Amino acid sequence: MTSVPGTSRLAPAPRAPGRDGTPRLVGVDVARGLAVLGMFAAHMWPREGLDERFFDGRSAILFATLAGVSLGLMSGGARPVARGGRGAVVGSIAIRAVLLVVLGTLLQAWNGYVLVILPYYGVMFLLVLLVLFATRPVLLATAAVVTVVAPWLASLVPVTNLGGTTLTGPAGLAADALLVGSYPALVWLPFLLVGLVAARSDLRRRRTQLVLLVAGVVAAVVGYGARFLPGGGDLAALDPADHEGMPAEIVGSGGVAAAVIGLLLLVTSPDGAAGRAARVVLRPLSATGAQPLTVYSAHLLLTAPLFTAYRLQGGSYGLPLGWLVAAVLLTLAYALVWQRFVGRGPLERLVGRVSRVRPARPAL
Repeated sequence: MTSVPGTSRLAPAPRAPGRDGTPRLVGVDVARGLAVLGMFAAHMWPREGLDERFFDGRSAILFATLAGVSLGLMSGGARPVARGGRGAVVGSIAIRAVLLVVLGTLLQAWNGYVLVILPYYGVMFLLVLLVLFATRPVLLATAAVVTVVAPWLASLVPVTNLGGTTLTGPAGLAADALLVGSYPALVWLPFLLVGLVAARSDLRRRRTQLVLLVAGVVAAVVGYGARFLPGGGDLAALDPADHEGMPAEIVGSGGVAAAVIGLLLLVTSPDGAAGRAARVVLRPLSATGAQPLTVYSAHLLLTAPLFTAYRLQGGSYGLPLGWLVAAVLLTLAYALVWQRFVGRGPLERLVGRVSRVRPARPAL
């Protein structure tokens, strides 16, 4: 690319446009990059016990909320795809869901040291298809109902002391996937629905970004403050601890996710000099978030032998902190270079091709 006098000599990174030809939302990519690296930390951070840290649970919940954003953007964003083209969108997402279940199952078999979110992620995609083109009030109402009902249903599933269900066969698989697994899809559905509502509200609008930030902060305060209500310490529903799947956690961690997305969209807005500077500074994170499936899968593949070696040396949970720092730095560097010279991530490119569904031609 030939440089123009008065402009930067660095060529802009390739960017995959949206369905309407608009450029990627950098704030969404940055948030996704934070979520993926947060899951790195949840897996690798050295610790003796399983005491909760800020990135535990919340990183995966941010990832799930962004999945709802992605599904909303794939289906037209603030202007949903017209009825004639919806079949192709639904078919494409369904294929992606199946691919995620298959890939995630294989990665879980390879790396038994971490809880792989991808199979549950695929089930979440299928659940969202039931309401993908519903109105925003319907989506919000559904999220509110599921926030209360899904944890209650999960409490009715018989489980062992280790947390697994005692049900067998199809009933056991369904209970694990939807209610009592590592990332139960029905319990986590509100996160995707909130992300879908955000995408339907036009994420480029300053008003939408501010609503996400303010409403997210309020929800976080309500969710995490629930334990301090009279009797809150004794009620399971008011327990906001990570991976408990209680309404307080759903509201609190969902609020954190919404606030992070809103804040990063505001910070990276291209309207002012500060926003443009933030986009440059956060470029490694946005490059990572532009190929989350590739980065997350590579992390699971590469850390499995590291976990094995560390356990054989007498290590407990996680890995030495230096390994986490190296993993984050190498990931940021890889993503930046790949995006600069190649563009779309390899797994993202493959899944995009396999899941492409052509709209049906109208009958003559």
